[in-house]
Amino acid sequence: MKPSVTESSLDAVLERLVLSDPGAAALYLETVTRQRSGVAADRVTVARQVRHANASGTADLVVRYWSGTSCVAVLLVENKIDAGFTPDQPARYAASRDAHFASGAAPIVATLLVAPSIYLTGSKLASGFDAVLPYESLLPIVTGDDRELVEAAIERAASPYEPVPVKAVMDFFTGYAELARQAAPDLVLKRNPNSADARPESSRTIYFDAKRSGFACYDFLLKEGRPASLRVSHQCWDSGAPNPSVKAMLDGWARHLPLAAAILAAAMRGSGCAIRCGSAP
Repeated sequence: MKPSVTESSLDAVLERLVLSDPGAAALYLETVTRQRSGVAADRVTVARQVRHANASGTADLVVRYWSGTSCVAVLLVENKIDAGFTPDQPARYAASRDAHFASGAAPIVATLLVAPSIYLTGSKLASGFDAVLPYESLLPIVTGDDRELVEAAIERAASPYEPVPVKAVMDFFTGYAELARQAAPDLVLKRNPNSADARPESSRTIYFDAKRSGFACYDFLLKEGRPASLRVSHQCWDSGAPNPSVKAMLDGWARHLPLAAAILAAAMRGSGCAIRCGSAP
C-alpha cells in the first residue's frame, strides 16, 4: 500500500532522496549556498523532527554534511504541502540556525523551505527562510512511488482544501459548544477555521484554546504563569479505537517520561489514561 500524501510521507521522500542520491544532496546544499562551490562532503546524515536549538518546536529534517569526522554544513529543513505556518515558525527556524552556528555546529548553517512552487509564490512568510526549493525541482531526480507522491503533493497544493458543509456535523459542534459552556465554562473551544462555519463530514475532533481555557489553575502545566505549549483536543469518534479520547500534548515533557511513567503508572492503572512519548507535527 502506498503512503497517503501527507507532510510526514513527503518528509520521508526528502530523506530517502538526499541519502540515496548525491545529486539531490548537492541540490539541497547548492540551493542554500546560492550555487557556490567548494563545500566538500563525503557523506550525509539526516534526522527527522529535531527539536530546535534555542527555540520551541521542531525542524522537519536536519541534514548534516560531513567531511571525514567534521560537519561542514547543517540544513534545517521545513517541508510544506499546503498547510499554513504556525505562529513565528520562520523566526524559530532562524533562531535555531543562529544557535547552531554560534555553537560551532558547522561553518555553514542555513534554513531551507521545501514546498510546491504555487505555495512558495503565494506565501508571505517564505522569505523568512534562507532559501526555498520547489517540489518541481525534485521531479527530474525522484522516481517510482516517491515521484508519484511528489506529483500528488504538487496537485494537492494547486487544489486547496474547501470543506463541504454538512449540517448534521455543524449542529453537533454547535451543541458541543453549548454543552461545554454549561458544564465547563472555563473551557474555550478554538474557532472554526472554515468560512461560513462549514464542517465537513469527517470532522470529529474538538480543539480547545489552551491559553484561554482554565488550565492555568494547574501549576504543573504552567511556564512563567501560562500554559506551556499545551495542546488539548477531544476526539469524539475514532474508527481505530473503541472509545472517544482526550489528548493533552505537553511540549518538552518527553525528557521527563522515564521518571513520570514510574511515578504515575500505579495511579493511572485502570483509569483509561496513558502516557506516550512522541514528536508533535
